[in-house]
Amino acid sequence: MNRQILTGAIHIHTTDSDGTKSHAEVVELARQAGLEYLIFTDHMTLQAKIDGKEKFYGSMPVLIGYEHNDQDDCNHYLVLDSDRVQPSDMTAAEYVTAASIEGALGILAHPDEVRGRDARYRSYPWTDWEVEGFDGLEIWNQMSEWMEHLTFYNQIMMVLSPRKWLKAPTSRILRKWDDLSQTRKVVGIGSVDAHGFLYRAGPLRLTIFPYKVQFKSLRSHLILNESLSDDFSTAKNQIYSAIRDCRVFISNYRWGEAASFQFEIESGNQSALCGGEVRLGSSTVAKISLPLKGKIRLIRSGQLSGETDGISAEFQISQPGVYRVEVYRGRRGWIFSNHIRVLP
Repeated sequence: MNRQILTGAIHIHTTDSDGTKSHAEVVELARQAGLEYLIFTDHMTLQAKIDGKEKFYGSMPVLIGYEHNDQDDCNHYLVLDSDRVQPSDMTAAEYVTAASIEGALGILAHPDEVRGRDARYRSYPWTDWEVEGFDGLEIWNQMSEWMEHLTFYNQIMMVLSPRKWLKAPTSRILRKWDDLSQTRKVVGIGSVDAHGFLYRAGPLRLTIFPYKVQFKSLRSHLILNESLSDDFSTAKNQIYSAIRDCRVFISNYRWGEAASFQFEIESGNQSALCGGEVRLGSSTVAKISLPLKGKIRLIRSGQLSGETDGISAEFQISQPGVYRVEVYRGRRGWIFSNHIRVLP
């Protein structure tokens, strides 16, 4: 099978809502950063899609979804692969359900924000965990984590070196993701949540996380079953199918290029990559390969199953469960895979 790893960025805002650059400007910056696809998600609008901006830019497919929220400005939801913006007066349960019925791909946005709603920069958490019908969640949101670390005392340093402050997804959201994945596929993505906000501190004027900087930090890598098509409709389907099927791993480019990362579980004559499944056998092995040395952690159903340092690892598997990999460089998270299911 002629698989391809497609590296790109998800959750990007433009001047169509609260971003600071146009689609064309952002696409050019992404191309300079070496990205291979983009997914834009401006707030409550698909105007760019209506205007024909969802297309190939050179060889880069650019897809357009949108970001929904409830009337209290919580429960932000990325609605992808849809031609319709849901009514703004809906509850979270209503727009998640409506998008699902229409066949859209739905991702919970920055669900784990915990800073106060009355803080200088308020939080926008996901609060309705009883809702059903979503396809995945952001396990790592770049802007969200950066804001969580922001204090009065470190703000200048954080603005000047924003990538330095990204650590890893929180244990809370990883635990939630692992729990949800016990019974069904729930894709985990990394999002840049790019806006290019202007920051003011006295006479100082700086852009927080310029687009070109964000494109060199969190990346979502998609595992395509075949090489990316040069037909746009087919390429779009390949991208959304990979996300729906959890054929995804996430990396922080700040700690190294990760596109050649591999995670596979073999069991007899069966094998599976992220999003796949195998039957437990007499010899079931998880195999991990890295482009650079790191601390490799194999997680089974939310619990640490094995750990080692190096550029590769093999772990014997003796129990069914949902398995994923975390890789750290020093104390910083580098790579987080989606799950592989090992059946009894």
